Amino acid sequence: MMANFKSCAKLLRLPDTRGYILLVLFGFLLAKGFLFPFKDIVIFWTIVFLLSGFGFSINDCFDQKEDKFDRTKKNPIVSKEITFRRALTFSCFLAGLGLILSSFYGLTFFLLCLSDVLLIFFYSSPPFRLKSRPLFDLIAHGLFAGAFVLLSSLLFFKNALNQFYYLITFSAFYFSVILELRNEYEDYESDKIAGLKTSAQALGKQKTESSLRYLAAFYPLFLLPIFYFLFIISPCNLGFLFFFLLFTLVFLFLFLVFKNHKLVKNYKLFDGYNILSYGLILIAVLYF
Repeated sequence: MMANFKSCAKLLRLPDTRGYILLVLFGFLLAKGFLFPFKDIVIFWTIVFLLSGFGFSINDCFDQKEDKFDRTKKNPIVSKEITFRRALTFSCFLAGLGLILSSFYGLTFFLLCLSDVLLIFFYSSPPFRLKSRPLFDLIAHGLFAGAFVLLSSLLFFKNALNQFYYLITFSAFYFSVILELRNEYEDYESDKIAGLKTSAQALGKQKTESSLRYLAAFYPLFLLPIFYFLFIISPCNLGFLFFFLLFTLVFLFLFLVFKNHKLVKNYKLFDGYNILSYGLILIAVLYF
């Protein structure tokens, strides 16, 4: 019994959820979810945990072939700690419970969660397996691990969607596309051996690396309208626009000039830039 529990827990891949949880937390704070009753906050994070767990566990169910060639992946199905059938049942349980809870918070929120679950399933499982279809893999990941994450927070806590939120949602989509291509670049060799046809495989390793750099360098263009919008609705936000432009110049200088530095090559500088940008947006929204 305890062995089965540990194996199911491994399917959740909790160490890999850090980036996802940070984005959810950003959406939660942006939607001012902390002002809602404690019960609603607990249910929201429970749904987040369930759907996140479903995403990682269903991916492990259908990624056995690729994970056999990647020593960094700890897939309990590959190591025979749990059967495929039990893992699939566990994944469906997580999705089902998450959808049941979401149904109590409005039709729009439920439909978003349902779309999220279906897209994650189609992304991982055959015959669709969108992660093995160039371009569709990037779009799918941009939606379920980017745009839908922010929209779920806004819809759960009943925020009226407007141009400002749409701009942030689109930036999250674009950021998630970059993350997916970066993951495919890091998994290039194991995916190639396993015969997985990703966008990175279609481009080739060198072109994927070049594409990543271009996508990251253009990312500030998707953040600039957000800060400009904050300035338009309140001129006192001019300082935020100034600081954003200042550290964007610093980011681009470091990113383009010191391209062989490990912080640039592993995109930690890029991650830090995004966290700082979203942090400024939060401060502007919550305190000004």
